[in-house]
Amino acid sequence: MKERKVSIIFKLLVVMSLLAGILLNVVHTTSISAILSYYTLQSNIVCLIMFLGIIIVIMSKNNYRTSIYYLLKGGSTMAILITGITYQIALAPNNFYMEVSYTIQTERYWANLLVHIVSPILVLLDYVLFDEKGNFKYYYPIIWLFLPLGYVIYVYSYSARGGSFYGIGGSREFAYIFLDYNQIGYASVFKSIMIIAILILLVSYIFVFLDRKVKHK
Repeated sequence: MKERKVSIIFKLLVVMSLLAGILLNVVHTTSISAILSYYTLQSNIVCLIMFLGIIIVIMSKNNYRTSIYYLLKGGSTMAILITGITYQIALAPNNFYMEVSYTIQTERYWANLLVHIVSPILVLLDYVLFDEKGNFKYYYPIIWLFLPLGYVIYVYSYSARGGSFYGIGGSREFAYIFLDYNQIGYASVFKSIMIIAILILLVSYIFVFLDRKVKHK
C-alpha cells in the first residue's frame, strides 16, 4: 500500500511536468496546429494520456500490470526518450526552437527544458522505480516503431494540407530538416528515415535486453 501511494505521487509529479511543458508551449504559440504538429509535443501528450490512465487504473484496481500495460508503457516511454535523445544530439546544437514568439527568454527555456529533458527523465525514472522488470517481449520494439513512423506520415499529411512550422534550426514545411525532401532530396530523406528507424530499434532492443537482464538478476 505504501509503495502504491508513492507510485501515485510520483506519477502525479510526472503528469505535472508533462502538463506544464505542454501548456507553456501551447500558451505562447502563434499557431496551435503548428506547435502540436511537432513530434516533441505529440510524444509528451501521448505520455500525459498514458500516465493519467495509469493513475486512474491504479486507484481503481490492484492487478493493472498486464501485457497490454507493459506494451503501452514501454511504447510511450520510448516515444518520449526519442524526443530527449534527438533533442540533445541533433536539435539543441543547431539552436532548434519549436516557437519564436516568446517575449521572456526564461519561459522559452522552461518550455524547452520540460518537454525535451525533464519529462523524458521523469518518465524513464517511473519505469526504473516502479515497474516490474522482465515483462517486455522481444517483438515489442517493432510495435513501438509504429508511433515515430506514423509521425512521418502525419507530417507529410499536415504539410500537404497547407500546414507549416517555424523552421528555426529545422524545416518550415516539415518541422525537421531530415524530412525536407525539397532541401536534401528524396534519397537523403529515405536514407535518414531508414537510419533513424534502425537506431530507434537498436535503442528499443537495448531497453528490452536490459529490462530482461535486470529481471534475471
